[in-house]
Amino acid sequence: MNKILCAGLILLANLVNAQKRVEIKGTITNAAPNAVVFLMRGSDSKMLTTDTLQNGVFSLKTVLSEPDIFQIGFVGTNQGLDLFMQDCEIVQIKGDFADFKNSTVKGCQIENDYILFKSAFNPLRDRLNALAALVNAEKAGPKRDSLFALFEAAKISVVQKATEFTADKKTSPVSPFLLYVISPLFNGVAELDARYKQLDPLAQQGPFAKMVENTIASAKSNGVGFPATDFTQKDTEGNPIKLSSFRGKYVLLDFWASWCGPCRAENPNVVNAFNMFKDKKFTVLGVSLDQSKPSWLAAIKKDNLTWTHVSDLKYWSNEVAQLYRIQSIPANFLIDPNGNIIAKDLRGEQLINTLKSILK
Repeated sequence: MNKILCAGLILLANLVNAQKRVEIKGTITNAAPNAVVFLMRGSDSKMLTTDTLQNGVFSLKTVLSEPDIFQIGFVGTNQGLDLFMQDCEIVQIKGDFADFKNSTVKGCQIENDYILFKSAFNPLRDRLNALAALVNAEKAGPKRDSLFALFEAAKISVVQKATEFTADKKTSPVSPFLLYVISPLFNGVAELDARYKQLDPLAQQGPFAKMVENTIASAKSNGVGFPATDFTQKDTEGNPIKLSSFRGKYVLLDFWASWCGPCRAENPNVVNAFNMFKDKKFTVLGVSLDQSKPSWLAAIKKDNLTWTHVSDLKYWSNEVAQLYRIQSIPANFLIDPNGNIIAKDLRGEQLINTLKSILK
């Protein structure tokens, strides 16, 4: 047999084996006759299948390829139940139509983890949201300060509970879901990264694990506290310039373009900073999102930007801008002599004051 064909058949067999057929059997009391029940995947809101209630009984069949949250609901109503499924064959649901969200679910271990998660975190989430609303509604003053202190304490409780849950459920795909949900409460992405690395590889699968990994990867490419990704791009004379060649200096990696009005308005502040600190192991490396080399060079000359400049003249597709996930300009990153990002998007007096504090 052809080797390529053989390899393809093996890959197909592995894919089929990775998928798991599941049947969700429901028994619902007090439901309207012939009510239509549906199954939807939570991570992408894709409708998977439907069935019609017959004497309060339904059956939903689908194929699972990875752990995910799913929603079961009834067409035309706001009744819904969410459940976490992975390696399940038969899932049984029993409940009352009027209180469907509190139905009992049996047959999937991961769902037990999810139920534990909801029982532990929903009260904490509700308290955190209530305190946030109170803080936002209160004017500055002692009362607002007190409410904010309570909010911070509640946030710490959530993070502590998350630490306990993920330590106890290192193999459960519910753990990356939990980390993704509460990631804004962490003190930076490094804390999220550390907790995710503590999970077992069995848990590091599924859409929520991918979301956590993408969040971490995105932050590492442009986040404060992480190494600046090295790159090489040509300067105005066509010479290759490498970011790491500036090691030993503080570098302001500045993204701009000649056609960018806000960039041109900010340039005098960058010029001021460069002239104030260029003799104190500080420099600027400009990355232009220009398409026209003459326009790029003319702007450098007109704005008196006397530092090193690079560009591949690919507009928003500039490879360095892609590497640093630049969505708007001006944008900048302050990099220390060891190549680590220590601040970002510094403007005007904030840029000057930051440089004064570190270049004494």
